[in-house]
Amino acid sequence: MTGFLGAGKTTFINHIIKLHHHLKLALIENEFGEVSVDSQLVTGINGNQIFELSNGCICCTITNEFSLALTGLSEQLPDIDFLLIETTGVADLSQVIRPFYADNELTKRFLLTGAVCIVDAVNFGQMINLPPQQMQLIHSDYILINKAEDVSSETIAEISKSISAYNSSAKTEITNFAHTENFRLETAGSDIQEKMEKKLAAPVLFRIVESPRFTTFTHRFPGFIDLQKFQYWFDYFAAINQTDIFRIKGVLFPKGETTKTIVQSVGGATSYIEGSFIFPSEEIMNTLVFIGRSVDFERIVYELEDYLSEDENP
Repeated sequence: MTGFLGAGKTTFINHIIKLHHHLKLALIENEFGEVSVDSQLVTGINGNQIFELSNGCICCTITNEFSLALTGLSEQLPDIDFLLIETTGVADLSQVIRPFYADNELTKRFLLTGAVCIVDAVNFGQMINLPPQQMQLIHSDYILINKAEDVSSETIAEISKSISAYNSSAKTEITNFAHTENFRLETAGSDIQEKMEKKLAAPVLFRIVESPRFTTFTHRFPGFIDLQKFQYWFDYFAAINQTDIFRIKGVLFPKGETTKTIVQSVGGATSYIEGSFIFPSEEIMNTLVFIGRSVDFERIVYELEDYLSEDENP
């Protein structure tokens, strides 16, 4: 759970805890300062299941502490259903997500189902100019536009359009007091994945979006692919381009499989999970979305298509 400063992250977490009283939850929360106060604001969860990381951001000064806390938590509470992580409002979300892809030990213990960003509709115009808030939007899977009742419908439409320029495949929802009846932890991952697949299947989204800071590029290519061959290229590409390309996500159609593959990359670390079934009447169109500071889309297309078209037995 991340979001703009004062957007309503703790309110959202309290709401989610109430909705999921039937589940065993644990919470890691992080804030600046020597003394944490957020734990006093969280209700409905056992104090022994709140792990505080203070005096720094999860993403930067205490990354090692963060990884150790995750490992220790899984050992101390082996039967929890879900772990919630609340970051500071200035956290680099990519560095919070990355360990779940890059650390082999953590991938055995946890399955990352998604990142939620809370947006402050009232102060969106000021906050969106700050790089940390832009990066939170880029790396999130589910975005809540909160405090909607305090702005006009025209403003909400403008905010939605702006968010789409940063992250066109994220699932979005309009809320007040961070209250949602649509978000369920048990189905969050599959819901987000389904929404992403549907958005990536819409041709209108396939364009290059450029701003002074970021470029979003979507590449589509037809036909079933050799997934292992693709992984060799993609893992290497994501690793060497991690400073310029912040996030990659997409849907692939592997040869000989009945389901699609969802691929994601954050900070050079990659993840592949099973997607939805491939229907006989479905268009076989692989899709990759690249979001970064400097995206040479012509080079990407050339490298990928040249590599995948190479003879299997040269």
